[in-house]
Amino acid sequence: MMRSLWAGVTGIQAHQIAMDTEGNNIANVNTVGFKYSRANFSDLISQTQKVATAPQGELGGKNPMQVGLGTQINSITKIFKQGSLQTTDKQTDLAIQGDGFFVVSPDGGKTYKYTRSGDFVRDAKGNFVDNNGYIVQGWLRDELTGAVDTTSPIRNIVIKPGLTTPANPTSYVSIKANLNSGNSVGDKKTPIYQLDSNHDWTDVNGNGIKSDAGVHKENDTAVNSFITNSNKELRLNERGVDMGVLFNKAGESFGLRKGQGIWVSYAEAKTKNLTLGAQNQNDQPTIDNDGKFNTAATLNIEINGTRVNATVNTVGELAAAINAVTSKTGVQANIVNGNQIVLVNSNKDGTTASMKNIIVKAADGAVDTTGILSNNGIDHSAAQGNDQNDNNKSIEVITAYQYTYDPSPVNTEHNLNPSTARAFRTTEDLREAMQKDARLYVNYDGRQITTANWATQGTKNDGVQVEVNAKGEFVIKNPKGDAFNEDDGDLIDMSTEAIYNRAEKLWEEQKKADSGIDDLPPEFGEQTNVAWNELTDAQKAMYIEARLELTTPANSNDNEDDFNMYLSISNLTNPANNINENDKFMKTMQGMQGALTSGESTRQTQGLYLSAHSSSIDIYDSLGTKHSIKYDFTKIGYTDDGGTEWGIVIQVPEPCEINISGEGPKNVLTGSIRFNSDGSLQGYSPSSISFTANNGSTPNQNIDFNFGNPNDFDGITSYDRESNTSGISQDGFSGGDLSGLRVDESGTIIGSFTNGRSFALAQVAMATFTNNEGLEAEGGNVFTQTSNSGEPVIGAATTGGRGAIQASNLEMSNVDLSRSLTQLIVVQRGYQANSKTITTSDQMLNTLLQLKQ
Repeated sequence: MMRSLWAGVTGIQAHQIAMDTEGNNIANVNTVGFKYSRANFSDLISQTQKVATAPQGELGGKNPMQVGLGTQINSITKIFKQGSLQTTDKQTDLAIQGDGFFVVSPDGGKTYKYTRSGDFVRDAKGNFVDNNGYIVQGWLRDELTGAVDTTSPIRNIVIKPGLTTPANPTSYVSIKANLNSGNSVGDKKTPIYQLDSNHDWTDVNGNGIKSDAGVHKENDTAVNSFITNSNKELRLNERGVDMGVLFNKAGESFGLRKGQGIWVSYAEAKTKNLTLGAQNQNDQPTIDNDGKFNTAATLNIEINGTRVNATVNTVGELAAAINAVTSKTGVQANIVNGNQIVLVNSNKDGTTASMKNIIVKAADGAVDTTGILSNNGIDHSAAQGNDQNDNNKSIEVITAYQYTYDPSPVNTEHNLNPSTARAFRTTEDLREAMQKDARLYVNYDGRQITTANWATQGTKNDGVQVEVNAKGEFVIKNPKGDAFNEDDGDLIDMSTEAIYNRAEKLWEEQKKADSGIDDLPPEFGEQTNVAWNELTDAQKAMYIEARLELTTPANSNDNEDDFNMYLSISNLTNPANNINENDKFMKTMQGMQGALTSGESTRQTQGLYLSAHSSSIDIYDSLGTKHSIKYDFTKIGYTDDGGTEWGIVIQVPEPCEINISGEGPKNVLTGSIRFNSDGSLQGYSPSSISFTANNGSTPNQNIDFNFGNPNDFDGITSYDRESNTSGISQDGFSGGDLSGLRVDESGTIIGSFTNGRSFALAQVAMATFTNNEGLEAEGGNVFTQTSNSGEPVIGAATTGGRGAIQASNLEMSNVDLSRSLTQLIVVQRGYQANSKTITTSDQMLNTLLQLKQ
């Protein structure tokens, strides 16, 4: 009887523990990271009344007879089921989704405790702590490498108050862009570079004198000249560019191919009054003042290659015969003074040489008896004798020239010969050719002289200037007065090379004429008969100093040489070479045509443009000061293997420096970028710059350029697609103060700074155990390691089976109230039943006691 009484007592005791356990679960229903517990019942030892016996013969075996002595709670199991995540408004609230524990320490890392509660804050000293004041453990950022090494030992996470990040100087700039290689660029263009009227030099002193400082070959891309534009940026000028890559004002490519070009006429081709008839009365036929021949005359000439053959009785019939082929020659005959004619070609019609200028020659066959060549032609024969057939005579009035594009011209120099096209590749070639023709090789007044005598007896208009202005327009000027330039025969070249060349020529002439030079300083000794190149540098300088005419500019021709001009520009074709018109180029240049009287007026073409694109980005020096670097890309030509080449102008604002060559502005650097025919990058130069801000920061800061890998499409490309920059970046930044924190799923604490930069400051460590249930709860939502939990395996979140960390979240208690309340009922019923065992045993004992009564 007593056994049942004590069995009831053990039952009550066990259910009391179960009730305590469930009460604790319910009490922690809102405890962050709490894991509920479960009480596990087991029976107590049983009292054996009879032992079990084995079967014996015919008698079967018997089971043991035991009486149980009650129950007990032999374990309480912690259930580490995942709790639900609750979103919060605090960035440092962390929740673990999956297995693992946060590691915290109450003593600076000497001992560790573990928790699922991620309600963390920064204390006054910047320690990352939980609500117990325990410091969260993890890894800190290495100040040298800027990385968080999760293989190193864990330590206190401390993010110091007032944390700042020092400035990081830029070490690279990376650009991903496309430079349009197509035939239409729209408004992604820039005017061609300005050009003055001087060839291979620039008037740096404004005095019209060529000096060493002004020597500048416009077609040499290695030599730079800059001007400041309206945006106070430096822009290349005095640079010729390949006209095969240029565009009109609508952004359409000229697409010039070899041999294409234009005709430019600088004046109407017009002869003097041409006298007809025999001048000797004994010759026949003669012509009277009314324009009648005394006997029929034979007209037999070629005009611009077209034969004109007729029997004429009057000057009117002669003019009519010439005008009958005007549609083939472009030449019109006009009668003047009754018995004379004037040949005129406006040079406005036609596209071939047969329709330009006036070239009259004797034709094969019958002898011309009109006197048109006999009286007016130039005799080109060596003997200059009387030629009855006039086969060596011609009338030539040259005012129009053809200019043709050649991507690889052998020579761009030219002379009077009108049958030779003026080859050009660059804008400077065309500008110089037009200017030289307008100055020297145009027959403005129709005078007839030989080519050999042209230099001394031909017409000049040496003041003409052809330039390219800031709008990319070719501009032609025709000022009055005497010109001071080389084309006028004036001595203006005072560069060292020119002076020494003149000195050598003069020395050799004097030495040859005098058999020695006797007016030299005594320092020369007996060396007056040696060759120039045998003199020492000091002797050469002494000789030049003694000859003032070598170093004194001279106006060798002070004639005004002024002529009015009328420009006419037309298409050019050459059927024999399969060269057709280039209408876009012609129409652009045609804006220059029209009257240009001698004076202040000018005429200009439409603008010519380069395909262009610009990108800029801010870079930083060692002090964190921000500077702008700009890249200007312009298409300048083609590569030998069919790709495209673009020029690059890189500039930074003054007083910054990137040009260490010692030539040109220190804040500008030029280079090039080349592409393969499929638009992929071929190469670029420069690949880096040395940047000095001149503000106290570290000088010679190296900045690498990353424009992509060769033969790849991962950087700058050149397709037939609109020019654009799709990405540009650099790694520099200014100093900044910590303005905020956020944590990613790997537990990395990322700091946001006032300079716009964000980077990892630390990373929260996580621990896993072989047996989570073996951990010992200490209160305050923390656990400690026990001998049965296993050793903690510490590492980063999301690795090694560890869960992910969710910021701005807390893990809720995993207590299920419906389960707990149901369990309360079960425990209550068990408790009540065990109490009935005690009361029933008591009643039975009372009955036993009453037997005596």
